[in-house]
Amino acid sequence: MNKFIVTSFFIAIFSISGCSTSGNQKIKNETAQSLQSKIIKNKTTKSEIISKLGEPDTRTTLDDGNEQWRYFMYNNQFNATTFIPVLGLFTGGSQTQSKTLEIDFNGKP
Repeated sequence: MNKFIVTSFFIAIFSISGCSTSGNQKIKNETAQSLQSKIIKNKTTKSEIISKLGEPDTRTTLDDGNEQWRYFMYNNQFNATTFIPVLGLFTGGSQTQSKTLEIDFNGKP
């Protein structure tokens, strides 16, 4: 019975992996090349960008009247051993991926 409990415990621990995501996941798989094909300077409109990427995470109006949009994406995945007491201090860890896309619009209509 004790072997079953211990085995079940380790199976449960090793099958657990922590993961957290935040921000705009539409830019997760985008590359510089794919974004350049979707967003063409002085041609792509704000509404086209919203239809392709969704609403920006932040919109800022700059002093010169220009507008700046930012999209953020964060993915964090923890190793399963992170959650094992004591052992997690030595073998635990995580992998983090983040991306930021900044788009500037001039104030001209």
